[in-house]
Amino acid sequence: MEEDIAFGLENLGFPPAEIRKRVDWALSKVGMLSYREHPPHMLSGGQKQRVAIAGILAMKPTCIVLDEPTSLLDPRGRSEVREILQELNREGITIVLITHLIEEAILSKKVLVLDQGRIALAGTPEDVLSKSQELKTFHLEPPLTVRLVQALRGNGIHFSKQVMPLEELKKALCELRQKT
Repeated sequence: MEEDIAFGLENLGFPPAEIRKRVDWALSKVGMLSYREHPPHMLSGGQKQRVAIAGILAMKPTCIVLDEPTSLLDPRGRSEVREILQELNREGITIVLITHLIEEAILSKKVLVLDQGRIALAGTPEDVLSKSQELKTFHLEPPLTVRLVQALRGNGIHFSKQVMPLEELKKALCELRQKT
């Protein structure tokens, strides 16, 4: 597994000592340092994705483009990968995430909906994901949390935001319940 992470650095001509240092650092960043000697076929899907991210991180990029990095993962693996990506973004690395899982877009700073290679909608998650009818014209269903907030709004229950991750909606619902 370490060889996979070192591959890009070796191709770029980094000295062995620097490669060792960066491989250890990258594995540590994605929580996989203790798996450094595991054969890749013994890792879960989420662990394999974290190793792949470590291979990219070892080269210390300022931007990472990922195409469907969580699409074949179970919920736990998805959550682990998303948490790593969010942490990397907080540290200043630009993350471009291509996904068909619209729920993942809630956590983004900017959302683009493409239609036949052209930008059809663009803006913050609040701007884009709250446009249920427009999303449906592109065969996209708004995230479940957005649909729940809209249904509750239709029943007279209002929140400060229409678009929020599941954990934030749970918290808002608990706060609402405590007020009644």
